[in-house]
Amino acid sequence: MSNSNAANKFSPEREDEFEANSPVKPERNLLAAVLARAICDAFGTAHCERHIVRSARQWLFGKLTPKKPFSFAWVALHLDLDPISLQDSLRGYENNPEEIQERLTLLR
Repeated sequence: MSNSNAANKFSPEREDEFEANSPVKPERNLLAAVLARAICDAFGTAHCERHIVRSARQWLFGKLTPKKPFSFAWVALHLDLDPISLQDSLRGYENNPEEIQERLTLLR
């Protein structure tokens, strides 16, 4: 394949077209990974420093600020999740650590 064919195949216009038609959205995957990491840090059994657990729980259960980029509420909304319902579900796991451990295996 010549260089001109390679340039046409991987042009920015074609990349935009591919992303528009692709069911996989890298940005969405990134946000899902941020949320999953916070949940694992807050509830996981792996040894984490206390400040990491505390920071994760503050992010998950803090004041909902849906207009602040990368806040818990903002991430949840961009993942089509209701931040209030998600917080309520996560609070429920604090009383049932076995159930959260089963679900955390799905995130890894």
